[in-house]
Amino acid sequence: MFSLRHLNALRAFEAAARLGSFASAGRELNVSPSVVSTHVKNLEQWFGTELFVRSGNGIVLSADGHSLIPQISTGFQSLRDGCNGLLKSTQRGTLTVVAEPALASLWLRSRLTEFCNEFPNIEVDLRPSWSPPTLEESHSDIVIHFDTRQPTGGVERRDLFPIDGFPACTPELKARLVGDDGQIDWRNVPLVHDNGREIWCKWFTEYVPDSTAWQQGHVYSNLALAIDAAKDGEGLVLADRVLCERAFASGALVPLDFRQVRCVWYSMAIPKGASQNSPAFILQSWLEDGVRKSDMTSVFS
Repeated sequence: MFSLRHLNALRAFEAAARLGSFASAGRELNVSPSVVSTHVKNLEQWFGTELFVRSGNGIVLSADGHSLIPQISTGFQSLRDGCNGLLKSTQRGTLTVVAEPALASLWLRSRLTEFCNEFPNIEVDLRPSWSPPTLEESHSDIVIHFDTRQPTGGVERRDLFPIDGFPACTPELKARLVGDDGQIDWRNVPLVHDNGREIWCKWFTEYVPDSTAWQQGHVYSNLALAIDAAKDGEGLVLADRVLCERAFASGALVPLDFRQVRCVWYSMAIPKGASQNSPAFILQSWLEDGVRKSDMTSVFS
């Protein structure tokens, strides 16, 4: 007979199947990978069959796992939809969000508008900040920023998504830079930097080590300004598929080279011990769910 004690095991199975590893599932569920593994083993014993094929540190769904996962995923989505429907009508309060400026203007603002439409009783105060203060100092509820700039004490941090940059520019500039032979002279390319030259230096070191072009070009104080400068034709920017989505969709920017480097991780921080029905926790979970559902590569598909 089905027992409610298997719900946690089914949740661990669903997360591991969706994310492709026990470690990733553990991070999402805020438990260790061994706890996820134990839940899955208990579930396999209950069903009397293997749900995953294990190979070293990797896992792939077995035939029975593939058969089970659609129904489990649909069931958990129904539970989430039911709970979210009630939360949207009952949750209320004011939520202060401190965010990195480029993320705030290019990605977060529109999503907060959507969040407020879904949760009409929660008001959101968005405050862009290059150097975020601690949650206590700013009286803020959630900080969404570069992982390296997040508060370190008294918070619970969750990864949001990475920024992987690749060269991009206006179509007109691309036409001038690409020769008749399809090649680019990387020794003479105009560049746009944000907050220093380190990221372009990283890209050139990895892909064009004989060029010192990364030492040239205007440095802007943040990524949003650098993207605007690139859209105005000033030079190449290390663009990404998330913050630059609208610029690519409109044709204001086009990829020049798909070779990319990891620039930074964005993460979220809320007060440690925040209630799971607090506005901060609800927004954090809502953003995570949106990132999971979105296709970060859709701009170029």
